[in-house]
Amino acid sequence: MGRLNVLSGYEVTAVLDHQTAVMQEMAAGAPLSTVLDSVVCALEELMPASRCSVLLLDQAGTLRHASAPTLPAEYSAAIDGLKPGPFAGSCGTAVHFAKPVIAVDVTTDPRWVRFRHLAASHGLRACWSSPIRCRSQVVGTFAVYHIAPYEPEPRDEELVRRFTHLASLAVEHDQASSEREARHIADIARQTAERANLAKSQFVTALSHELRTPLQAITGFTENLQTLDLSPDQRRVALDQIGLASAHILSIVDDVLDLARVEAGAIPLELRLLDAHDVIAASLDLIAPLADRRNVTIERTGPPVTVNADRRRLQQVILNLMSNAVRFSPPNSTVCIATETGADHASIHVTDHGPGIPNELLTRLFVPFDRLGADAGREGGAGLGLVLARRLTEAMDGRFELASTVGVGTQITITFGAVRAGSLAPPNC
Repeated sequence: MGRLNVLSGYEVTAVLDHQTAVMQEMAAGAPLSTVLDSVVCALEELMPASRCSVLLLDQAGTLRHASAPTLPAEYSAAIDGLKPGPFAGSCGTAVHFAKPVIAVDVTTDPRWVRFRHLAASHGLRACWSSPIRCRSQVVGTFAVYHIAPYEPEPRDEELVRRFTHLASLAVEHDQASSEREARHIADIARQTAERANLAKSQFVTALSHELRTPLQAITGFTENLQTLDLSPDQRRVALDQIGLASAHILSIVDDVLDLARVEAGAIPLELRLLDAHDVIAASLDLIAPLADRRNVTIERTGPPVTVNADRRRLQQVILNLMSNAVRFSPPNSTVCIATETGADHASIHVTDHGPGIPNELLTRLFVPFDRLGADAGREGGAGLGLVLARRLTEAMDGRFELASTVGVGTQITITFGAVRAGSLAPPNC
């Protein structure tokens, strides 16, 4: 109570109001510099003849200005980086001895020998500096300057004590927030690394599984050719199977490499204006044998469209979409590829009447090698087609969209910005 008696009722109320305002800023997440400016300005308001500043220690152990709104900028810049010591002015000495230092007149105080001329050139004559502590450690100083020799009164001591403590709370709050943020960032980094390691392990496992089957076929048929006396027909069948297995491995390797290049942003693209109908026609010629074997009819509808894309990669996308649609379509069904143009877009739709994809499996749809529970039997494929198709579409600045209904079928749409407007023709599938 003795300390409170040195302040008037008005001053006590003013101190409490300022403390409340500063606490509200801290609670709202204001930057430390903003909070310390509020603390400094509050003390200057209650000590009108003063100029105040806050210096904080950096990691190198030097004092840096954290707040000095009314001190001359040239003076603040000159002492920024001050090394604490027994003759380092009021602030450096206060940090060195961890106790307040009062220089009633800096022109005669021995601790100010190195800084007298600097202080005088900016009209500063007295300086009182108090250590700021956080968790019992000195982290900086709260300084009060005057333009004439000045010795603090008990009232001044109480005000400085209160606002130095408020500054220490602000610094401690900021440190705690920084530590929480650092822990949060570290936790996110750890979780990301764990997910990346898990994804890598799953990818390697899946890739190994996909390669093992064709490699076993190659090994088995090669062994038969070497150890058994096969008829010409049997040798031809064995060689055909070896060729198919080799082609399958090559296809997987190519897709994996393409996927890695796309995700690394390193896939070469030559974007130019293309007639999408030509690319579609070439793709359908290649997919026709698969459709014939599966007894699936392919329909093509829609107006001519021009898109800005890489011809080879666009054909790769269409082939992946069409082969996926054909493989998962039932016999005697139809797969439709339709084009659509508008004032601001050009789209290609691929629609099948397969089993559709349940909502709970959609999140796994673009996971490499995940066939959503289907085996490699009738459907075949390594589970890379849709993943690669989406990545390539996006690499060509296109948009990839998928809509699926169980028991009805799936439609995939790739859309590019229009380069030639035409009549809007919804797909007739």
